[in-house]
Amino acid sequence: MKKSLTVILICILFTIVFSACKKNVENYEYNIIYVDKSMKQLVYQGYTPKETSAGGLVDEFINMLKTEPKSQDAITPGFNETDIIDYEYTSDGYVIINFNSGYYTLASVYETLCRAAIVKTLCQIEGVQGVEFYVDGAPYKNALGEPYGYMTAELFVDNTSGETTYKQTISTNLYFASSSGKRLVKVPANVSFDGTISIEQLIIQQLIKGPQSIKGVNKSLITTIPEKTQINQITVREQICYVDLSWEFLSNVEGVNREVTLYSVVNSLADLPDISKVQFSIDGETMEYFGDSDIVFDVPLERNLELIKEEN
Repeated sequence: MKKSLTVILICILFTIVFSACKKNVENYEYNIIYVDKSMKQLVYQGYTPKETSAGGLVDEFINMLKTEPKSQDAITPGFNETDIIDYEYTSDGYVIINFNSGYYTLASVYETLCRAAIVKTLCQIEGVQGVEFYVDGAPYKNALGEPYGYMTAELFVDNTSGETTYKQTISTNLYFASSSGKRLVKVPANVSFDGTISIEQLIIQQLIKGPQSIKGVNKSLITTIPEKTQINQITVREQICYVDLSWEFLSNVEGVNREVTLYSVVNSLADLPDISKVQFSIDGETMEYFGDSDIVFDVPLERNLELIKEEN
């Protein structure tokens, strides 16, 4: 009888403890948001703060964002590469964060997720209206050279392939191969981009899709990039766009001159206002020559205007 009673009491105690633990996990008022190690999505970690005031919560949340997460599958949003010089919580409810220059080393997709994690974490706080980023005292800007300004949680999604309400449409130039495959043809295009990928990545994706995906384009134009080419990483620093592509980029495109393939990317990216040169790597390695050609491939490349076919 005593043994049965003991077992019953243990079961009751276990149920109470389990229920309490479950309740705590499910009822966190806040989350500290990190980045998945795959750099494809955000990771939420339930959190109960010690502070209660808005200013105190801003301080506490920023400290937590810089702290290594409990999950082994998550990483801090950029704080292994950069750090905060100073920050301010203004009287009208905005958080202004000034990062050091290490912020510029964050790859484009990773940077977007880092920015999303920080903004979404801080915007949980009642009274925080938005978050603005500075780097070395200057407003952080997008690929068009425009400051991002104050950002809110609604501008971002939790992964790099979903939909978001934050969209911009810009006019840019894409360069495809002429019908002979020996020249480049400039194609003005309107492209829309959001907080999930950078304009540089979007441009290369459009080049891979080819001219046929653009309304009203000359049907005689030819795609310049092998269709199985993958974009590994894109970073812009000091007006140089560092592009890391998969090995398929080195393959020949039937009927297209090798220089035309290479400079379709260089010219398209260098037409952006903050890019003057493009430096390539393949699966993380720098190659001396572009595939089986004698085209030098291990230095930053400028636009090649001589390859452009003039309009008739």
